[in-house]
Amino acid sequence: MASTSASPSLSSNSTPNISASDAVLHLNSATRIDAPLQDVWNALIDTSTWPRWNTFVPRVTIREQPDTLDASPDALSPILQKGTKLTFHVHMYPSSTKPQRVNDTQLAVIEFEPPNPSAKNAGRIVWASDPSAKGGFPASLLTAERVHEIVEVEVPGEDGQMRRETEVRNWEAQVGYLVYIVRWMFGDRLKENFEIWVRDLKGYVEGKSSGA
Repeated sequence: MASTSASPSLSSNSTPNISASDAVLHLNSATRIDAPLQDVWNALIDTSTWPRWNTFVPRVTIREQPDTLDASPDALSPILQKGTKLTFHVHMYPSSTKPQRVNDTQLAVIEFEPPNPSAKNAGRIVWASDPSAKGGFPASLLTAERVHEIVEVEVPGEDGQMRRETEVRNWEAQVGYLVYIVRWMFGDRLKENFEIWVRDLKGYVEGKSSGA
C-alpha cells in the first residue's frame, strides 16, 4: 500500500506549546503500515535502526538520557524516552547520491506515551528544539515542535474482512524570526521530506514483517 497523503485535519493540529494558527511553518504527513503497532513504534523510538531506513535523518547522536546523566555518549541508549536530548544529522536531499552538507538539529523529547492497544491508546512522542544545547537557536529565532502519533486502525481487506494496520501521523509547527527564511528557502523541500520520512518507515517495517 502506498503512502497516504497527509490528512487535511493534520494541518490544523497544534503541538504542545505552539498553536497551529501561530505557526509560521506547519508540516505534516501520514501513512498506514501493514504491520503491528508495536513494531512501528519500536522502529521510530530506536534510533539505532534509523541508518537502515531513514534517508532524511540517517544518523542521530544521543547527547543525554535522563537515567544516565554521567555516561559517555557512546554508552547512552539509542532508545528515545522523555527527557532524551539528541542531535539529528539531517540530509535535506534524501534521494540525492551526491555528497551533501549535513545539517545538525538540536532537540529534546518533551512527551513520551507508549501505545496501549488493549486500551486503544495511541503511541505519542514529541520532540522540540533544544535552545540550551551547543549550536541550538534561541527560542525567539526558531522554535520547532514535532508530534508523532501511532494508532491501530481497522481497514477492509481484499476478502472484505476487517484487518488491523497501523496509522502513523506526524506534524510539526515552527515559530520564530528565522522560520520565515526557512519557509522561503526550504518549505517545499521539507514538505517532501516529511512524506519521505513516513514512506521510509513504512518500507522498513513492512519489509521486516514480511521477512524481506
